[in-house]
Amino acid sequence: MGMKTNIFRNGKVHVCAKMCSTCIFRPGNLMSLEPGRVEQMIAQATKDESTIVCHQTLDQRDKLACRGFFDKHPTQTLQIAQRLQMVEYVKVKKS
Repeated sequence: MGMKTNIFRNGKVHVCAKMCSTCIFRPGNLMSLEPGRVEQMIAQATKDESTIVCHQTLDQRDKLACRGFFDKHPTQTLQIAQRLQMVEYVKVKKS
């Protein structure tokens, strides 16, 4: 999937079971990102046919795909994984 993370492991794409409370796809700027940063992240992930990593899993060994991105910007790669039943929804572990 062109990702430098381990979102794809054990034959599955691991996605957050639900949007986290501070998801960058929730209304407002809950993560205090620079203006335009979310749009840049979306553009890069869609260009790469990849995904955005959930920020709550960045410091964890097993990272998850952002549920907000997965729901709102499903790349072809994510759609194919979903159709092939290769998506595993995982509850975010609080670190």
